[in-house]
Amino acid sequence: MKFRVANVKCDGCAANIRDGLANVEGVSQVSVDVASGEVEVQGDTLAQDVLAARLAALGYPQVSR
Repeated sequence: MKFRVANVKCDGCAANIRDGLANVEGVSQVSVDVASGEVEVQGDTLAQDVLAARLAALGYPQVSR
């Protein structure tokens, strides 16, 4: 599942996103492209609304593609 998010400016932001999504149920892997602001989440039974809400709570709200 892919998201494009705002406010990703550095590797520290990417680490915050990875750490913040790591304990969401079903998430097995998170990759972040700092240049594009794309976040890819892999795992089982992922809920898009839950992940988007978590990203927003972390300070990285989803933006239109």
